[in-house]
Amino acid sequence: MSILNKYRFGPDILLKHWMLRIKPLNKILVKRNIEKLGDNVQVRPYVTIVNGNNINVGNNVVLRSGTQLHAGKVSKIIIENNVLIAPDVFITVNNHNYADINKPILQQGDSEEEVVIKEGSWIGRGATILKGVTIGRNSIVGAGAVVTKDVPDYCIVGGVPAKIIKKLD
Repeated sequence: MSILNKYRFGPDILLKHWMLRIKPLNKILVKRNIEKLGDNVQVRPYVTIVNGNNINVGNNVVLRSGTQLHAGKVSKIIIENNVLIAPDVFITVNNHNYADINKPILQQGDSEEEVVIKEGSWIGRGATILKGVTIGRNSIVGAGAVVTKDVPDYCIVGGVPAKIIKKLD
């Protein structure tokens, strides 16, 4: 079964090389797929996916407009079932190395660590999730938050850097 028969993408999607970018082209080109794409996934306009072969998306996931998923060459982004990702969210497994102050950052390479968003979570508009982070089950990341550390299950986090605002019962 081809990806075109298994998934509904809508008229404005372009699948191209290592990036899924939705553009008003009214055609679909498939050269490389996301590693795993569950059932009933909604990908809205202007979603960008980098290194899709290292991205797993579960069932009933919504990726709203402007979301960017930047997987690494080795490290994955794993989005479990029933996750809502609001518009303009940025998720990355990469960070530049900067250990040597006498060397330009671009010459120091980068490092990767897997990002996991567990089942039932909601990522608010404009949030940033950085490398190595796990968002716990049924947790909420507030709009504009920058998540640099793991979020426990059943928590609301917000701020820069994100901190626990409330534990859900």
